[in-house]
This record gives sequence, structure tokens and C-alpha cells, in this order.
Amino acid sequence: MLKGYQYLAKTLKAYGATHLFFQAAVLWKGVKEAADSGITCVRAHSETAAGYMADGYARIAKRPGICAAQSIGSANLVAGIHDAWLATSPVIALTGRRTSAFQDRNTYQESDHKALFSGVTKFNCDVSDPMQFPFVLRQCFREAVTGKMRPVHMDLLGCNGEIFEEAEFDEPVYADPGFGSYPAFRPAADEGMIREAAAEINAAQRPLIIAGRGAHISGAGKAILELAQKGDIPVATTVDGKTIIDEGDPYWAGVLGFYGMSCTNKAAMESDLVIIVGSKTSDQTTMSWQAPQRDKKVIQIDIAPDELGRNYPNSTVLLGDARVVVEQLTRAAEEKKRTGWREQAAVWLAGYLREQDELAKDEGVPIATAYLCKALSELMPDNAVLVSDTGYSAIWSATAVRMKSTQDFVRTSGTLGWAFPAAIGVKCGVPDRPVICLCGDGGFYYHLQEIETAVRSNIKTITVVNNNRMFAQNYHETLDEVYSRDEAKAKEYVGFGDVDFAGVAEMLGARGIRVNRPEELRPAFERALAADRAVVLDVRTGTGVNPISSK
Repeated sequence: MLKGYQYLAKTLKAYGATHLFFQAAVLWKGVKEAADSGITCVRAHSETAAGYMADGYARIAKRPGICAAQSIGSANLVAGIHDAWLATSPVIALTGRRTSAFQDRNTYQESDHKALFSGVTKFNCDVSDPMQFPFVLRQCFREAVTGKMRPVHMDLLGCNGEIFEEAEFDEPVYADPGFGSYPAFRPAADEGMIREAAAEINAAQRPLIIAGRGAHISGAGKAILELAQKGDIPVATTVDGKTIIDEGDPYWAGVLGFYGMSCTNKAAMESDLVIIVGSKTSDQTTMSWQAPQRDKKVIQIDIAPDELGRNYPNSTVLLGDARVVVEQLTRAAEEKKRTGWREQAAVWLAGYLREQDELAKDEGVPIATAYLCKALSELMPDNAVLVSDTGYSAIWSATAVRMKSTQDFVRTSGTLGWAFPAAIGVKCGVPDRPVICLCGDGGFYYHLQEIETAVRSNIKTITVVNNNRMFAQNYHETLDEVYSRDEAKAKEYVGFGDVDFAGVAEMLGARGIRVNRPEELRPAFERALAADRAVVLDVRTGTGVNPISSK
């Protein structure tokens, strides 16, 4: 006989879970049992941050991230897994709730959790009888990592899950470790459709490969480069696809989308065939379906059938695992030379990079963000992971930080403040790799209390705060249209006080380093890499220059 808390810990262990992210008080005995079994339990300062940590862990570790919250914390946890929903990231959320006898009676701290989670989960279950738990937990793993991966949710009896924890189970722990990581399956595409797609590639004069997050999920980078080399085809990435190809490779054509590069968007518009590998083809990724245009001839590869042809009706669709399908296409496609087209894409890219290089030459004070990004490009180790927030942080990191295929880039799908707690989760997933978070001061304010979590849990991240003392993107957006160039009024709307984040970090037990001048960046970053604990680099930047437009 196993108690519920024992069954939970043993099942998580059997599926290969290494971390549990939570906010007290939930699963008191379950957390202890999990920790005793070797699972690292990370207690955050908010349920939202715990969800972000689980999400960051899931994206880099290629296994589900587990997070938990008590009944009243459920609404906060919903916010914490929303970005995982947007990013198709496999997170398993566990919450406690009152029994049915307490429902609909104005019970303290109670609400309809199933309704709360319904919009941001793929599978959402009330475990009204504890005996359902073994089946439902196994189903959570299956749902999270198959098809279009997304968060799942299980509501357990008891505000803290205590009723479930004390239930007794007389069945052994069954687990299928194949659902403890992803991709769980690697289906191949129909060979007839492969031949049709290969014929289209052979006939194209200006094809372009666009690789998205699904290509990363599948580990398709090597296969994509082999197809590019055989067909002499430039390779662009979405922002989420960044690092699928080395950004010094002659086949690299830049980053697509509103947060991407104008040269890459131009290449997508000028191509006569686009091969989309593992991307949801959102408005953000495609400049509202103008790069490429909606009538463009497209070959779309995706493991989720509902994405095939969703936004591009003129598509040849290939259902299957990205790596496997690209390998099929490479075998079927003819070897081609498209020197003129590839060189044209390279000329467009070179022009864009020259603009970036010019911005990065600014060695003035306050530090130029373009200079900071160039420094990061040069200073990050070859195995580093860069974690980015949204807005200007995403644009700068996607377009101005040059990265290698040996590195990884993980960014929020739209939630400001996500990056710092997510970086803690990323570091848990890859403890032997340097993890660098790049965020603005506006984003850092959301969850800076998690510095204490990183210190207490001995999770060594490096957080680079682009500290311009305002929401810079909002400032530039409103300065002309709202405040008629009245800088003082615009800063009053979006500005912050002059806070010393390095000092805050030191007070919370981390290493804090303030960087005021460009020449201080390199020694500060080297000290951060050598530090024995979490580090915050407070980089004092200006707001005079916007990122280069993607249009």
C-alpha cells in the first residue's frame, strides 16, 4: 500500500522528473517525499514564478516541467503557465482544491479551478476521487509531450492536496518513461507527399527554409543544414528558431518577423517557395502574413495536423516529426546550385549586419544597448543559453546578439517579466551550462524577489539588466504619437526611479555588479562567469537608439 504522497513522488521519479517548482503551502508530504527520492524541489516566491520556472525547465531539458500550488494560488499559477501555452511547452500543473461538499457555498479561498485553467491547458482534470490519480497523472505526461505540446492541469482534493496525500493506493506504480521526455514519437510523412514536395523544391528558383521552435523541439538543426547544402537554399529562423543554424554560417539568412530583421523579411517576400519547419506561422512571425505573403507557395512541416495550412492555404503539407521529415526531403530532393539566389540573400543580410555594427561602435556613456549586445555575442561561452524577455529585449537579443548552433536561445512568447524566473528553471534543466538572462529593468521588476530563490537553492544564473530606467519600447512608441516629443511627460508615463539593482542583488545574497562604462563590461562578465552564486549585472544604458526596424 502506498500513500498518495508516496505514489506521487515514485511516479515523478519513474518518469525521470528531476525538479518540482512550487509555492508553499501545497503537497507538504509530497514535496518532502520527492526531495527524499532525489527530486530537487524549488520553492519560489509566487505561484506565477514557479510556473515560469517549470516552463523554462521544460523548454531546455526536453522533459515536462512540474509545478504546484495550493487552492488560492491556482489563479496565480494560471498566469505562470500562460506563456507555456503560447510557446507549446509541456508543463504539468498540480493544484489543491476543496471537496465537492464545500463547493458553491462561498467557501474560503475557493473558485472554479477547471474554468480558470481551461483556456491555457491541453488537458484539464478534476481528480474528484483519489483513485483516479494514477491514471490521470499518466495521462498528463502523455498529453503534455505528444502532438502539439502544451500545459496540462490536475486538481487534487484538499486545499493543499492533503486529502489526496493521505489516500491509499493498492496498485503498483506504472510509468512509461517514453512520455517523460520529448519528442515522444517521431512519425514520418507520407512518401507520396514527400515526392510531391521534393518536386516543388526541385522546380523552385528562390526557395527559402524557415525554421521555428518545432525544429528545436525535434533537434532538426543538422538535418536542415544538410537540406540547405544539398539544395543550395538559404535558411532563416523565427525568433524562437534562433540557433538552429550557426549565425556565421554562409547559409544563414537571418531572423524573420516583427521582432526579426528587415533583410530576412525581404527574402521571405522575394522567395518563390518557402519551406516552413515547425512554426505556427503567427502574425508576429510573418509580419501579419506578409513575409511570406499568404498566396506564397509553401511546404509546411509540422507534427500537429491542425497547424498544417492554417495560415497559408497554398500549401503542400507534411505531417510528421520535423527532423525525420526534413531527412526524407533531403533524400528525395535533387542536388542543386542556386548561387545567385543564395548570394542575394547574403547581400541583404550583410547590409543589415553593417547597420548593427555601426550602432555597436557607440562607446559612449550611458552604454548603448547595441554595444551591450555585441559584447554578449563575443563574451558568451560556446555552450551558453541566452534567455530573453519580450519587447525590446526580444528584438535586441534576436537581431543584435550573434549566436552559434552550439548555444541555445529561449525567449518568452509574450509575457513581460518571464525571463528571469524562467532562466532559473533553464539552469535547473542544464546545470552544467552557463545561463544568461537578458531583460530590461521593467521586466526585471516583476520577479526580482526570485534572486533570493536562486541564492537559497544554489542556482547560478547570470542576469544582465538593460537598465535604462524606463519601459523604453513604450517610451519610443508614445513620444511622438501621444506626447508630441515632450520627453519629460513621456518619461513620467513610463519611467522608473534610479534603482541600483546590483545593490538589491547583494542584499538578497547574490553577487551584484554595476556596469557604468563600456570598458567595464568584459571584466564584469568574466567575474560573473567565475562567481560561485547567482549574479546580477546592472548595465546602465541609454534610450537614444531603437532597435533596427524589421520593415
